[in-house]
Amino acid sequence: MLSSIGSVQFFLLIFLQVSHHVSSTQVNSFDDLFNGKTGNNEVMMDSSLVNVNKSVTFWLYTKERPNHSRRLVPENPKSLKSSGFDGGKPTKILIHGWLGESKSKDSICWILKTEYFALYDYNVVCVDWSMLAVDLPYFTARMRCKEIGNYVGEMIMTMTENTPQSNDDVHILGFSMGAHIAGYAGKRLEGKVHRITGLDPARPMFSSKRPAERLDRTDAQFVDIVHTTSLVLGQHKPIGDIDFYPNGGNAKQPGCGYEYVYGEVCSHFRSYQFYARSIRSKDEFKSIKCDEWKDYEQSKCEDPENYTYMGEFANSNFSGKYYLSVE
Repeated sequence: MLSSIGSVQFFLLIFLQVSHHVSSTQVNSFDDLFNGKTGNNEVMMDSSLVNVNKSVTFWLYTKERPNHSRRLVPENPKSLKSSGFDGGKPTKILIHGWLGESKSKDSICWILKTEYFALYDYNVVCVDWSMLAVDLPYFTARMRCKEIGNYVGEMIMTMTENTPQSNDDVHILGFSMGAHIAGYAGKRLEGKVHRITGLDPARPMFSSKRPAERLDRTDAQFVDIVHTTSLVLGQHKPIGDIDFYPNGGNAKQPGCGYEYVYGEVCSHFRSYQFYARSIRSKDEFKSIKCDEWKDYEQSKCEDPENYTYMGEFANSNFSGKYYLSVE
């Protein structure tokens, strides 16, 4: 059994292999990553000198400008008007995870906004905290989550206080560590935001924390969780109003090999890839309420009156653990 420190180091070693998902950086060694260095920056960032207000940015995309963003600034309400933000439309706020960013075509931001704009006319706001996510080691980035989440909450308050936007119009989606940042944003808003979706919320340094220190079902009017790993990277225990377990919520997910700890790295990313598919393919993600995955596999929990859909069309009137098979 790994100690808590050993678990974090194990996690960091795994994530050396995730660097190919991050176009803005190259991690060359365990020492680089552990000390918060990247291939493009040989000077370790002192996290105490980082100003979240300057290192976290908000980028608005609209159906009219799906590939060209304009910046929103919480401290400057005029940025809402100049950016083209429409307070009369629903808003999706997307938050990447550690080592992530918002500009590459395989990021949560790019993949989800593409699917949304294929069908809907929303405000899509991508939260970019890559300055902290890439240049700081995992444990340091984790300690900044509350501050980042509070800043996201301030952005939402700027929207609701200066436009017709209400908390009922806002849906925050966070991947990995970004899911817990979404939770802190919800806490900042006293749980009034309409919905938070946690996409395989990060487990290291969050699994044993009280609800006040991680994403929790009380952080929004409705909190849904997609679990795609169970060994190291993602939370496996239920923490939302409704928790979805595609293929049992275990690695390896379909299309993932056994490399990098039984496919956990690849499976971790499946959480937001599945979610993106659900926007245009609702019926692929029909989910049945069950106590355990083995009961689902043995058809012991089939109840035609007790199903919903994982992803975009999750029903907020349902609660509990839901299982499904998905390719």
